Amino acid sequence: MKRSSYEIKRAILMHVKEEPLSYAALERKVNTGHNTIKNSCLELEKFGQVKIKRIDEHPANGRKSFSVSITRQGIETIEKEKV
Repeated sequence: MKRSSYEIKRAILMHVKEEPLSYAALERKVNTGHNTIKNSCLELEKFGQVKIKRIDEHPANGRKSFSVSITRQGIETIEKEKV
């Protein structure tokens, strides 16, 4: 069954709540494709839910990477949902 974009964005927020993650790590944890993760993260960033940081040289492989971390607003959104 296909998940809604809301469900995917919620899953992203739940995973980055624990620690900042790369797009590749989010792909594996959320079980969806790179473009879906990238576009969802960009939308979440636009609304102030996450912060995306570009890493020019990843320590493991030397390639550029992106790290996604949750903002205070993103944490508040998750907390409101649990009520």
